Amino acid sequence: MNTEFDHKKAELKSLIERLHDGEDTELVKADFKAKFGEIQSSELSAVEDALIADGMPVEEITRLCSIHADVFADNILSQPNAPSERPGHPAFVFKAENQGLTEHIEKKVKPAVEADDTVAFLDALKTLQKVHTHYQRKENIFFPLLEKHGVYGPPKVMWNVDDEIREELKSLYEKVQYDGSPKRHEKDIEIALANVLSMVTKENNILIPMLEEHLSHDEWLLAANESAEIGYVFSGGIEGGSPSDAIDWARRHAGSGSEPVPQKTTSSEITLPSGHFTKETLTAMLNALPIDLTFVGADDKVAFFSETKDRIFPRTRTIIGREVANCHPQKSLHVVETLINQFKSGEKDSETFWIQQGGAFILIRYFAVRDENGKYLGVVETTENIAPFRALEGNKTLMDE
Repeated sequence: MNTEFDHKKAELKSLIERLHDGEDTELVKADFKAKFGEIQSSELSAVEDALIADGMPVEEITRLCSIHADVFADNILSQPNAPSERPGHPAFVFKAENQGLTEHIEKKVKPAVEADDTVAFLDALKTLQKVHTHYQRKENIFFPLLEKHGVYGPPKVMWNVDDEIREELKSLYEKVQYDGSPKRHEKDIEIALANVLSMVTKENNILIPMLEEHLSHDEWLLAANESAEIGYVFSGGIEGGSPSDAIDWARRHAGSGSEPVPQKTTSSEITLPSGHFTKETLTAMLNALPIDLTFVGADDKVAFFSETKDRIFPRTRTIIGREVANCHPQKSLHVVETLINQFKSGEKDSETFWIQQGGAFILIRYFAVRDENGKYLGVVETTENIAPFRALEGNKTLMDE
């Protein structure tokens, strides 16, 4: 047992709990600096995991997130010769996006508020909402990789804050679009922008060092290859951090790791009771369907997803083997867990949900998968945009052609 580490973890946990109890931030911050000076990201992760294990709800830690990030962020140690200092590296690109995001707020959003220019503000805010893409890469690529190293607390807390920021920006857009005055909502705008910039600090000073501490070269390469699937924002004009820099880094480092990066390969023919095909044919067939498929095994871990051309919700190969509970934000987790338990018990065989998003009408269906003896094997999720079909009338058959 590492007594020194356990003592340090207990001290850090106590500091966060003091913040939770409402003690003055500056007093706690002074105690932290006096006792620890600097902290490894793994220790911060251990504290948040310990709080969750002790029964503190993730939502409670989320309320404290900005406070304890302010206390800890400037004291997080980064590795020497860190990946985030290497142009084109996923960590460098992620920090470059934060630089571009910060510049956009300072040069576009804030001046539009000051001038009470509704058109300029809505345009700048619409661009700012593209931070959703930045967060998606973090949630679908970085978080699963951290979880493979046993880091769960910080991703859960950060995802909650991401969702709050998304909702704040959406609400602001609707309010200003309705009454036409950014100035009228200046306080709400100030709070929302402060939350966005606070997340920039958390990502740069906590998340990135945590990733640098845990991820191998091969995992960084996987992150680089998968990032293009989701996309990049805000870093287009930043030297070393543009999308082309990211693509070039992945190309130059492909195959340079100690372990192979997953690639599409050929194999012998797959034979099923109702037919047969090669792995290449099966892959192409599943990806050609206008429906996104995701399969979660009986162990509640993601085992497969189809890679259709225009996925409705992002999926990256980093989620394979990920606990399904960690693939959903906290506010919807209880629904997912209840549904899976109902499938396992045999209470339900399927469930359907739907979302209207922009011009899309998204149908989401879940089906329990069982063997011929009724043994639960897992659940398959199908997602499809059925908006084009809702207005269909009459008939169209092959005979009509």
